[in-house]
Amino acid sequence: MLALAYRGQGRLSVEETPALTPGPDEARVRVHAVGLCTSDVYGVSGVNDRRDAVLGPGDTLVMGHEAVGHVAGAPAGAGAGVQPGAPVVVNPIRGCGACADCAVGAANVCARRRVYGCLPVLPGAYADELVVRAANLHPFTGPAPLEWGALVEPIAVGAHGVRLAGVARGDELLVVGGGMIGLGAALSAARRGAEPLVLEPRPERRALAARLGLRAAEPAAVLGSGARFAAAVDCVARPETLAGAVEAVGRRGTVVLVGIWADEIPLPVSAVVAAETRVVGSYAFTDAEFADVADWVASGAVDLGPLIEHRAGWDDLVDAFSSYADGSLTAVRTLFRPGGPA
Repeated sequence: MLALAYRGQGRLSVEETPALTPGPDEARVRVHAVGLCTSDVYGVSGVNDRRDAVLGPGDTLVMGHEAVGHVAGAPAGAGAGVQPGAPVVVNPIRGCGACADCAVGAANVCARRRVYGCLPVLPGAYADELVVRAANLHPFTGPAPLEWGALVEPIAVGAHGVRLAGVARGDELLVVGGGMIGLGAALSAARRGAEPLVLEPRPERRALAARLGLRAAEPAAVLGSGARFAAAVDCVARPETLAGAVEAVGRRGTVVLVGIWADEIPLPVSAVVAAETRVVGSYAFTDAEFADVADWVASGAVDLGPLIEHRAGWDDLVDAFSSYADGSLTAVRTLFRPGGPA
């Protein structure tokens, strides 16, 4: 089968690799589509070393953790929705299965969690097929196009941040950043009946938000203006966005940090202490949140097609990484389609 092999220091190539052999609790999935996540682009382009850091001598990493496809082989005892031929989405978080967090479906905070596509021993979906624990598969059934399943993982990341923000129907929520995660957060807030406002400096992304039925504004028009929100979800987490979010939620407000611009940024301590601001970290999603978002996306309740602004096949997959790195490609989401971009 073909796979996109990463060997560190920016070395990325499409190669013929041996087919993977499933273990007793694993399924084979024929990949239909997978999203190009910014975390993979940053790792390959050297913005950070998170992809190189996991590589040992001679190791190869196959990335890709936002996948949808069809079951090609299932273990004995797999559920009805995980039988050969079934359309499924992949929850890429593999918890230890034995800790208290995993017991309540919170593998996202399991101390021993691992993520498919982020370790050489758990190859991801930039390939014709991937092997994944059957319990990490969720049926994707509904009228929505199958490729929309590749949007489930990033939207679920935004949904988790919104839940931690604690917004209720009618609450004004500030969403900082109009990329894939920010738009996913705003869509999730709207599902809850909240009133999200997306802050995004790029006019084309504000226009995209509008096409999705969301309000959007230039950051300078809101941050520092005195506007107040019940909570904020910061999907950028730069020093200026964190300070602006803290100011915007007012006294005893909540700021949820989803983005990671850098491992460390300054905290406006005086403002946080004086207003008793809650600053909460948000990582990925719970099992239940992933399943809920998968069912919602599959239902086609909202046209998510505008989020997919570019598609790539094997011939232009490496170029897509390069184009993101040099800024010539700015699509909110590019989908890789092993069968071709059409």
